Amino acid sequence: VKDMSIVLDVAHNPPAMEYLVRKLKVTFPGRSFRFIVGMSADKDLHSCAEMLLGATSADAIHLVQAAHPRAAKLEAMLEAEPRLRESFRDESDRSITQQISLAMPLAKKRDEVLVVCGSVFLMAEAREALGFNEPRDSSVISEVAGAHLRHGQEVYGNTTLESSDICPNPSDVIPS
Repeated sequence: VKDMSIVLDVAHNPPAMEYLVRKLKVTFPGRSFRFIVGMSADKDLHSCAEMLLGATSADAIHLVQAAHPRAAKLEAMLEAEPRLRESFRDESDRSITQQISLAMPLAKKRDEVLVVCGSVFLMAEAREALGFNEPRDSSVISEVAGAHLRHGQEVYGNTTLESSDICPNPSDVIPS
């Protein structure tokens, strides 16, 4: 991470992507960009891809698929914008960690700004892959919030808990 410019941004829809690209060009004039991007399935994948392709070539874009039920599949991103077929991706390991390990040396060698963007569901894993050593929720909180997923903060819904899941014997805690 030393001697590199890295930007993490949760731009995940066309107006936000457009703003991100404009801001990058103003903040880093004359620099080239390498993007790592993953989106939610319910977003305008085509328009977001067009914004990125207006800032760089497809071979400087790395596609990822967040470990989240709402994540757009790689196939959907490729179908939405066929020019992305020239992008980096790994069908067997769709993780952001994998693409960061591929993108960082390329960006460093070519003096590119590395930009991780798209779904908020990518950011915890991205920060971990970039070496940020941050406090994590306790295993109990992660278990309840994340339904046993690696990055508990990536799951916000679709979890039903019975009182017995949280406290196996409520009468031990709650006076009658």
